[in-house]
Amino acid sequence: MVREPTTGRVSRAPSWVPVAAWGFGLVAVGLGAAAIVAVQADPLSRVLGALSAAVGLGALLWGATSLSLNRTPTPRVATAGVFVGMGVAVALLATAPGRASILAVALLIALGVTVGCGIVQGTRHPSPRSSLWGLVGAATLVTIVVVPALGVCQGAALLDADGTVLPVLTHDGH
Repeated sequence: MVREPTTGRVSRAPSWVPVAAWGFGLVAVGLGAAAIVAVQADPLSRVLGALSAAVGLGALLWGATSLSLNRTPTPRVATAGVFVGMGVAVALLATAPGRASILAVALLIALGVTVGCGIVQGTRHPSPRSSLWGLVGAATLVTIVVVPALGVCQGAALLDADGTVLPVLTHDGH
C-alpha cells in the first residue's frame, strides 16, 4: 500500500481520465501520422503533424503515469498539453493540403474537453481510489470512439486534391 503525503492536497482525477487521455493520445498520433505521410503534405502540415504526434505520445505517457501513481501528475501541464493538442488539430484542418479528418478532429476535441474537465474535477475534488469496473467501462467507451477515428485518419491521408481516394499500391509477388 502506498501512502499519500499528508501535507498539501493530492490531485486525483477519476479513473476514466487516464483512459480518455490514451484515446486522445491515439487520435492525436493518428492525425499527426496522417499529416506527415499524406500524399500532398507540405512542410507546415508535416511540422504540425510531428507536433500532434508528440502531444499524443505525451498524453499516452501521462495516462500511464497517472494510473501507475494513482494520482494526477502535473495537472496544469497536462491540461495545457490537451489544449495545445486541440489547437494543433484545428490548425491541421486549415493547412493547404487539408488532410485532417473533420470527424477525427471533432472526436479529439471531445476527448480533450473530457480529459481537461476530468483533470480540473480531480484537482478540486480528489476522486477516491480507482475501480476496475470504471477502468473497463472507460476503456470500452474510448475504444468505441477511437477506432473509427483512427480509420478516418488514414482515409484523409489518401485523398487526392480533387477528392478522389488514391489507391494503396501493393507489391504483390515482388
